[in-house]
Amino acid sequence: MEHRPANPSLSRRAFTLGGATLLGAAAAGSLTGTARAAAPPSGGWADVPIPPLSGRAQLFGIAAPDPWHVIAGGTENAFQPDAAAVMLHRGLRGWTRAPLPEGLAVVNDVRARHFADAWALASGPDASARTDLLHWNGRRWSTAAGPADQQLYAIELDGTGALWATGITADGATVSVRRHGRWTNSLSVPGTAGLSAIAAGGPSDVWVGGIGGSSGPTPLWHFDGTEWTRMPWGTTYTHWILQIEHVAPDDVWFYALEQHPLFPPPTLHHWNGSEFTVHRMPGPSDPLGGVRPMSAIGFLGSIASDGLGGVWVSSPYDTSHLLHFDGASWTRETPPIGVTAYAMTRVPYTTTVWAGTQIGTVWRRSARPLPSDPLTGTK
Repeated sequence: MEHRPANPSLSRRAFTLGGATLLGAAAAGSLTGTARAAAPPSGGWADVPIPPLSGRAQLFGIAAPDPWHVIAGGTENAFQPDAAAVMLHRGLRGWTRAPLPEGLAVVNDVRARHFADAWALASGPDASARTDLLHWNGRRWSTAAGPADQQLYAIELDGTGALWATGITADGATVSVRRHGRWTNSLSVPGTAGLSAIAAGGPSDVWVGGIGGSSGPTPLWHFDGTEWTRMPWGTTYTHWILQIEHVAPDDVWFYALEQHPLFPPPTLHHWNGSEFTVHRMPGPSDPLGGVRPMSAIGFLGSIASDGLGGVWVSSPYDTSHLLHFDGASWTRETPPIGVTAYAMTRVPYTTTVWAGTQIGTVWRRSARPLPSDPLTGTK
């Protein structure tokens, strides 16, 4: 039997370049401010001890529905025949490993509005042959039915608890929504390679984006509760939208990769309710930017709201820093170790951010220690 290495499906942050050396432009262009410009929250990034993982481990999905609970998923023994999906839970008594259905090689995405009601996407060694939708009911993870005849790419929960999913069929990309246990097709885009990014503020404010070709418009759609509208993306080259971070209807962030012949680094885009602005990230050593050789393999990082109107960015183009953009200017912070955060999430109504990394570790950025269990004192 031939074993294939664990490889995530087309994720909202993934871009495998096969080890090719690329020429990446790190120019930092002029920046347009936003109405919510704010300095970084006080505090710093710290490594959080978790149960040991086997071999090469990577964490691709993380959710933190409240200050006491975190769910992180990924893979251990990556790229080996015995690669296995892993799911870690943090509760009032600390971290535990949660059993998953047999045969899964990697968890690609995790979403949760409540610790006893979480969703995840996980795949086998070949994602096109097996990608499972998983549900956590507070006691165990089990396989749930997804939209018929679709391979799912990304999931999201809106403010009502409805589950949105992007996927692919033989005819093209789809967006579906699950309400009261039933799936409904919401959008079909024939001929599109995939909608790998999704974010929802509510049932009438949903964004989806994905990968486009080297020419043609950037694939980005918005749902207003009644109909889908293809949104204009005013740039010369089409972009691959890797991740969307929804903060408010007039405060949406897009982490995107330009389909340029020289493969420049990802850029940060912002929607203020009426127009987009683009913000180029500074390079690792020179804030004015430059052009340098760059080998980028695997995930191209992640973004997360800081809770104060700005955004955190982790990029493999500068693993020595985590970048913060306040809507007007960039600052750098040093991570616990120089690797990329593959997934980041903010605890609702706080400035605490959790991250899962490319080496299977977990980071937290918080202005103060997490609340303790009032009975045991456990953090």
